[in-house]
Amino acid sequence: MSHLRTPRQAVSRRGLLAGFGALGVSGAFGLVGCSTPTPGNGSGQVGAAEIDTIKFYGNALGDNAQKAAWQAVIAGWEKKSGKSVKPVVYPYDQAATQLALAAKAGDFDGVGQGPWQVLVPTGILADLSHLADGMDLPENIIDSLRIDGKLYLLPINASGIGLVCDGRVADEVGLKDGMSVEDFAGTLEKIKRQDADLIPYAAVTKNPDLKDAVHWMWGWGSEVVTDDLRCTIGDSASVAAIKWYKELQDAELTKAGVARTDARILYARGQAVMYDDAPLAHTFVKSNGGTAALMTATRPLQRPAVKGRPSYNRFWGSGLFCSSGRGEKTSKDFIAYVAGDTGAATELYKQSALAPADANVAARIPELRKDDFQNRFRTAVAQHARAGAWDKLSSVAQIDTAIGEGVAAILAGQTDVQSGLNALRKKVDAALKQGS
Repeated sequence: MSHLRTPRQAVSRRGLLAGFGALGVSGAFGLVGCSTPTPGNGSGQVGAAEIDTIKFYGNALGDNAQKAAWQAVIAGWEKKSGKSVKPVVYPYDQAATQLALAAKAGDFDGVGQGPWQVLVPTGILADLSHLADGMDLPENIIDSLRIDGKLYLLPINASGIGLVCDGRVADEVGLKDGMSVEDFAGTLEKIKRQDADLIPYAAVTKNPDLKDAVHWMWGWGSEVVTDDLRCTIGDSASVAAIKWYKELQDAELTKAGVARTDARILYARGQAVMYDDAPLAHTFVKSNGGTAALMTATRPLQRPAVKGRPSYNRFWGSGLFCSSGRGEKTSKDFIAYVAGDTGAATELYKQSALAPADANVAARIPELRKDDFQNRFRTAVAQHARAGAWDKLSSVAQIDTAIGEGVAAILAGQTDVQSGLNALRKKVDAALKQGS
């Protein structure tokens, strides 16, 4: 057995990544499309007087993994403000429907978590730009979330889906930040030559997470979807990216039929050297049975670049939004507290292992300052993250699903790259029209 081998461990399938845009928003959009709410102007002036109680819509208080931290955050704000929070709890997978129903009934009044996109067409969301202006947030992410100059979602965590690797192997074979895709592929080949049983890169190669192909297409120079909502899939850049991605699989540098949950298990067992994940990756090593040595060695890696172009990671994060008009000032005060108060951020960090989006707040958390993985992730991944133009649409989940299905068919050999991407572009164009 080669010296590259790391120990295999028994694992359990625990933890699902709650990614941005993972909900079926487009279906719920139909619920609000025919409603006639009174639009708010988002100015924070008209009807924005403070109120004594705000509603908090979301699943956090109904999720055992998050409940204690959010209860502590809410209690802290209530003590500081002298006001109270009334939870409106719904399951994560019902968020889009519940928010849409609340908007249709005119009952959405307060702060929310989840698929904010479904509420944008109703005109009831407040502009949170002024909150963001007073924070140290990743500009590339904030700019990509704006709609007509307005920011309806304030990120509480702002990161991306990035490469995560076993640093022991990475150091041995020369896997490092700032690589070209050619050098990156050469390093994967080196790993394979030294240990044929290892999967050099457990990339996602099947749904539901093949929207991962997007950041590679970005890296090759395809916009995928432009700001004016024109799909570019099928252009020379996207074709080159997917051809390269498929070549990795054909050369057995990646493995066919791998979803994100599979990749986490393969990595934790020591059967894969790297894969793509959110900043929760470090905790997934432990929850999937990885050794303490692997946890210590696990580190993020900057995505390799194509011909000197910038490399990108798909935005991953969570945030809060609120209704405009009545009680807007109080709702914004709560959002500002969650995003900017050191005590609140510390509670959420300790519970979730996620760094706050505001770099200044992160710097005030002693435990986080010592968290080498999270600090590296911010530099190697979050600083290179961007949202897609379609992340702001009610059809975001439909588009991500179409992309995943289209790329999956190509990787499975059901169609050639150009034909498969041309067909995919037509599906995405249809979803863009529906969502806009």
